Parts: sequence; C-alpha cells; structure tokens
Amino acid sequence: MRTLSILFFLLATFCLGCEKDEGLPDALVFVANEEAGTISVLDAIDFTKLKDIDLAEPGDEPPLIHNVQVAPDGKTVWATTLPGGGHVHGEALEHLVVIDPVSWKIKERIELGSGLHLAHVVLDDACEFAYATATDSNQVVEVNAKIFQVARRFHLGSDHSPHGLRYFDGKLFIANLEAKSLSILTVADGAVTDVPMGGVAVQAAVTPDGKFVFVSLYDTKEVVRYDLASGELARIALPAGSLGPIQLYPTPDSKQLFVCDQGGLSGDPWSDKVYVLDVANAAVTATVAVRSGAHGVVVSNDGRFAFVTNLNDDSVSVIDVASKAVVATVPVGDSPNGIGFWFTTGGMP
Repeated sequence: MRTLSILFFLLATFCLGCEKDEGLPDALVFVANEEAGTISVLDAIDFTKLKDIDLAEPGDEPPLIHNVQVAPDGKTVWATTLPGGGHVHGEALEHLVVIDPVSWKIKERIELGSGLHLAHVVLDDACEFAYATATDSNQVVEVNAKIFQVARRFHLGSDHSPHGLRYFDGKLFIANLEAKSLSILTVADGAVTDVPMGGVAVQAAVTPDGKFVFVSLYDTKEVVRYDLASGELARIALPAGSLGPIQLYPTPDSKQLFVCDQGGLSGDPWSDKVYVLDVANAAVTATVAVRSGAHGVVVSNDGRFAFVTNLNDDSVSVIDVASKAVVATVPVGDSPNGIGFWFTTGGMP
C-alpha cells in the first residue's frame, strides 16, 4: 500500500511538471530593458507580457542590460550586462548572464572583466561557443557555452569599437563604430578581414541563405549590402527624414530586411520608423510607423511577425510582415534595447 501511494505521488508530480510545460506558449520574445535591469518575457502568440526577470544580484544596483540573444537550439538565453549606477567604465565586473528559457531562472553569471563595455552576444550554430563584443577594449570575447568559461579573446585592433555582430558558417560579422568597417572574423584561426563601410557601423545582419551581409550606418543614414560571394557593396539610402538606423533583421526566406531607424543620438530627435528593404533589389519598399526610438528587431521563425523595441517609449511593437501593419504594442520595461525570439525547438540567431 505504501509502495502504491509513492507511485501515485510520483505520477502526480510528473503530470504537474507536464502541465507546466504544456502551459508554456509555443513562442516567446525576450526583451532587454537596459535601464530597468530586467528581461521582459512576452507571449509571442497573444502579444502579452508574462514576466520581468530581475538580473540584479542581491544587494547590488540593477545592471545595464544592452542585448539579449536566444541560443539557436533554444536551450538558453544570453544577456550582456554592465554595472549600474554609472560605473560602466570603472573597475566593476561585466558579465554574460545565462537564463533558462523555460523556468526563467538564471543559470550562470560569467565574469568577462571590467572596462569592456559589453555590447552584443551571439552563439554559433552548434551552441558550443558564445561571442560578445567588448566595445571599449576592441575585442570579441569567446565563451565556452558548455562550461561557461572564457575560451579566447580576439583583438580587432585599436580604434575599432565593435558593437553589433552575427555568426554565420564559421565566421563572425562585426559592425565597428569607430573604424566604420565590417570585420569578418574566422573563428577557427582568428583571422580578421576589414571591409570599409564609410559610416558609423552599428549592427550587421546575415541573410539565412548566406548570400548577403547587411550593415546599418547611423551617421550616413544608409544600409550597406555586402555580397559574400563577390565582395560587391551596394549602398541603400534610407528615405528622406531618416534619423539613423540601428538594428536590422532579415526574414527567414531571405527576401526582406527590417531596419529600425532609431535616431536619438548626439542630440538627434527620436524616430518612430521601421523601414522594410527588398533584399534582392537592395531597395526600400515600405515604411512602418511604430513608437518612439525604434531600436531592436527580430523576426519570428515562421516569418509572420517582426518584433521591435521602442527605446524611448518602453514598449515593443508587433508588425505583421505580410501587411506591414502594427498589430499590437506591448508595454515592457525602462529603455528596451535588444530583443530575441524563442520557439519550442530553437531560437532565432
């Protein structure tokens, strides 16, 4: 009788666990609220906020969270954090924080050093390594994603100021603010090739078919398309009135590119525009009005929706890719910045 009771207890416990998993939405959006020190978790199906994950350590001020990235296998979520309280350039340590996407608990805090000014983080396709840009030290830091330890540090050279980056087919494509270039880093041997962009390069995007890399240039109000096969550059001028592009993201079919026109830097007014580019023709085809300070963007794995962080409005806009219409606006935390998309079998790179 005692054995039977224990069996029923174990079965009940197992079923409760199953019910919890079944209750999780099929898709989630993770939003880095830079000034709040939190990660907002959004239901990507009904466009509601489910939770704010506090990344502050006990007794510390909330960290600055610039970027968040879901691993391609969907098993972890990574965020870059800097010390809060105005100590970004001091001796306080900066971290990569690893989050479980199902329990929303912090799995690991990885110390990368101080005075780095961590910006963006990405992972390779196998999720063996994570790569974070350190703007002030002109580095890309490689972290073993299995044991959560620094593996290598790639030095890009002085006055590069790397910011946004993407991984594709064994290479990192890195947008450099100060060098005004795209660095192509082969991770196997650390070899780096610089491609001049002619403007302040903020973020890079690689089309899933591997044909093109796109780079946003804030000061010249352009997006540059770099042909990976030929090395040819196509410069795409954004519409008159553009205030400065930041993040950009392609659709899964490699046909369209969503570009956030943020503005708001060096005294510029804020923009509320997202531009849609035709990849093959290197041309702007649509303009979508969102909220103030359009900054980060990610597209869902099925290609139906683009999710945009509005840095100056503390919200996320949801754009229907087919109609180019905003279908929802979700309040999040203070100064939403980076954004990532999770689905039950993976994450958008």
